[in-house]
Amino acid sequence: MPNLTLLQGHVPLGIALSGGSDSTALLVLAVDALGPENLRAVTIDHGLRNTAVEEASRAGEMCKSLGVSHDIVTLNLQDGGDLQARARAARYEALSDWAKRVGARALALGHTKNDVAETFLMRLARGSGVDGLAQMTERFTRNDTLFLRPLLQASRGDLQSMLTARQIGWSEDPSNQDPRFKRVQMRQAHPQLDALGLTSERLAQTAHWMRAASIVLEHAAQDWIAKHAWPDHGDAVFDLAALHAAPEETAYRVLTCALCNISENPYRPRLEAVKGLFKEASATTLHGCLIYPHKGTLRLTRELNAVTSTDPRWVIKGPFGQDHSISPLGANGLTQVKDWRKTALLPRRSLLASPAVWKHEILIAAPLAQPHQDWSASAPNPLHLSK
Repeated sequence: MPNLTLLQGHVPLGIALSGGSDSTALLVLAVDALGPENLRAVTIDHGLRNTAVEEASRAGEMCKSLGVSHDIVTLNLQDGGDLQARARAARYEALSDWAKRVGARALALGHTKNDVAETFLMRLARGSGVDGLAQMTERFTRNDTLFLRPLLQASRGDLQSMLTARQIGWSEDPSNQDPRFKRVQMRQAHPQLDALGLTSERLAQTAHWMRAASIVLEHAAQDWIAKHAWPDHGDAVFDLAALHAAPEETAYRVLTCALCNISENPYRPRLEAVKGLFKEASATTLHGCLIYPHKGTLRLTRELNAVTSTDPRWVIKGPFGQDHSISPLGANGLTQVKDWRKTALLPRRSLLASPAVWKHEILIAAPLAQPHQDWSASAPNPLHLSK
């Protein structure tokens, strides 16, 4: 059954409306629960199919008939490799931008129990661990936007039956039948899986228990961090001996947490890539981070080459001038800091990617290499675990 209570307290509420049966059912149920005046709908046109324009127009007409305001946002995606992943990332960014623009307090998505089952199968095929196999959450934040999934306990078939009974149609995206995509392959395999007892209902149930297990493991990892790890001016520092002794799942979880937070990349690196990090005797890079042993610890910092201009994690305060800019300190900047070894708050490898204030080629301030009362640099705790 849909969890429509999840939508309460978030008006005006945004609805991501593709025009398919899932999002159409979400819109109709949201109108029932909150009233059309409290909703804002948006359709994202990825610019990949000519028919998408017509589908977006039909979605707009349906919104008009229900009394819900509707916008169309067109992206300019190019066909190519990893299309679905690129489309997903661009869609979330566009949805967040739109929600902020129209003042939506949250944005509801039409993911169903069928999506949970299909995602479970896709991640199982990739060899994912507990977190990867866990049911997607009902609420999460991305790009400073709250997203809600009230249909996770509802099946696509039941939602389509509801729409049919109310004589409400929906659009069919032809890409949902394209066997090039893994999700479509999993969807098309359902008859064979159902015959083996691996129904969407059963797979979703397993994903639910994986979510419960994931929460327990998250608490265990947080307890481990409290005893054996600490933040240090934007870096994450781990007791190396304790990391070697930790259960493999805990070690992977705490390292992944730091990698994602420091790089600000929400997508986790593969398990196999993380496994060898604390077994390396020398520095290595992964996920936009530099990982290196240092005085009995393992230190994770931002990789210099991964910072194109500024690291958005940092908040720099000081007497900025009109010609001042912020970019990494780098080796060149470090040579301009007199006696930095006596004043630096971080090891040299971490200092290189630390933020500095420049006036053209002249270093104005390097708060972590040479602290000064007029300048400060702060970053969030890179060891904060969040789901």
